[in-house]
Amino acid sequence: MFPDLGTKYIHVREIGNGGTGVVNLAVDTHTGFQVAVKSLFKSHFENNPAMLKRFKIEANIYLMLSHPNIVKLKDLILKDGAHLVMDYVEGMTLEEYIRTVTGPIPSEVAVAIIKEIASAIGYAHKKQIPIPGYNGVLHLDIKPSNILISNSGKIKVIDYGISQGSKEDRMDQIVGSLMYMAPEQLQLESTLDHRTDIYALGVLLHQMLTGTTPYSSKDSKDEIIRKIQNEPLERLINIYPHVDNRLQKIIDTATSKNSDNRFKNCEAFINSIEEINHATN
Repeated sequence: MFPDLGTKYIHVREIGNGGTGVVNLAVDTHTGFQVAVKSLFKSHFENNPAMLKRFKIEANIYLMLSHPNIVKLKDLILKDGAHLVMDYVEGMTLEEYIRTVTGPIPSEVAVAIIKEIASAIGYAHKKQIPIPGYNGVLHLDIKPSNILISNSGKIKVIDYGISQGSKEDRMDQIVGSLMYMAPEQLQLESTLDHRTDIYALGVLLHQMLTGTTPYSSKDSKDEIIRKIQNEPLERLINIYPHVDNRLQKIIDTATSKNSDNRFKNCEAFINSIEEINHATN
């Protein structure tokens, strides 16, 4: 059910839901534009002040992040629940795009998309946020369902709900999406930094190029964890023979088990991709 947000927002339809909340499409009657309203389920915060605190932190992060490839927050409403009102991006998620439109994405298109995503993630890594511990923002949940592709082809990163400050202590539980987690993300005693997100960017590029997740959904959770900690991703060419195999080295570097061997930052990741483009021309 759409929350009671007064007369400013008129409900259109539900556009998504998950374990902690629901996203609805609405119309802002003051502007006439469509907006996405992300609402946290009351049951998740009524007796859990930590959950509400994280939701407020997510809102503050969105307010501070101004980048063409990050969805923009318009309003935070703490009435009849807790709600984020954001720009609505008409289009589909990258997950839907791979599944229903392209399958494996042509290398030149995948490269263009990943560069825009990395630009947004790198911007957040360097952004100074006036929240304790947030000397830069780690996303920590980079995956195809958190990337939007508008009907006009614009790329938008969403969902900083489990983000972490680069100097902030880790949560007391492992959070994220298993298929895209770096080895250190699976160990609570390990420190996370921008290279944790770079690992996920490497996994994401691998999936775009091959059209499939790097680990089989048929594998057990323990088996996937073992592979993340011990095995490199499957070779691109073994999955999709038409891939530009020069991108293999970039993915190998981004997804190194040892974070010290990964790209030092998103700029280095992007530059390495651009070197391939220049070599082609």
